[in-house]
Amino acid sequence: MKLTYRISTVLFLLLMLVTAITDVMRIDPVLKTVLHLGYPAYLPLMIGGGKLAGILLLSLPRYTRWKEWAYAGFTVLFFSAAISHAVSGDDTGKVLFPLAMEVLLLVSYVSMWREINK
Repeated sequence: MKLTYRISTVLFLLLMLVTAITDVMRIDPVLKTVLHLGYPAYLPLMIGGGKLAGILLLSLPRYTRWKEWAYAGFTVLFFSAAISHAVSGDDTGKVLFPLAMEVLLLVSYVSMWREINK
């Protein structure tokens, strides 16, 4: 279970790091998507900063209460993204991608809990 936790968490953190950087840099595809969804142009800066904070918290070596907040924050982010894409009429892939990220996050979370509650 420890291996499952490490692999899922490292994979998740790497994916979030890439998206956090693209959010903070507000590259053109990110900005177009945000504007298409009806959000303000500064939102990627806030989301990218939140992702970086979450990455830092999930990278902590031991379990802390702060990790719970990071898992919760990412969960809100992914469900909000999926709902935003669905309401905007985007294709199924754009709705399912954040939910797939949530599944990876849940694998990390559940395997962490199993590891600390042995």
